Amino acid sequence: MYKKILVAIDDSETSACALKEALHIAKTSGAKLYICHVADETLMGMHGRTFTTSLNIDNAIKAIADAGRALLDEAIKSADGVDAETVLLEARNRRVSETIADKAKELGVDLIIIGRHGQRGLATLILGSVAEQLAKIADASVLLVRKH
Repeated sequence: MYKKILVAIDDSETSACALKEALHIAKTSGAKLYICHVADETLMGMHGRTFTTSLNIDNAIKAIADAGRALLDEAIKSADGVDAETVLLEARNRRVSETIADKAKELGVDLIIIGRHGQRGLATLILGSVAEQLAKIADASVLLVRKH
């Protein structure tokens, strides 16, 4: 039986499925649930022109973190009847998977749940998805959830 579960979320449909699965497992096992989001500043590199034309770098990082907080605030509303708390992390020039794995180890979780987007392509081939990377490096068991 699981005692501590971490679910990593973003704003995708598969992430919503992962949260639903995590809530179910936490509720049925009586586990503590950490709902986690990683504010990833590398998004600025991908969308740098958008951010740098309208915001300075500090404001852009704050905007990414604020969006993450809003996502977590919405997610915690669905945790009725579950001992849950939110965790906002910042990647800070690290892979998102490493950031999640380190936090999971620090919290002593037995299970990490994350949505698997199922995307293919050159970037996934070279780098791998966050979910796949996490499954390789995490100390805890990792449950990859597909959209259902």
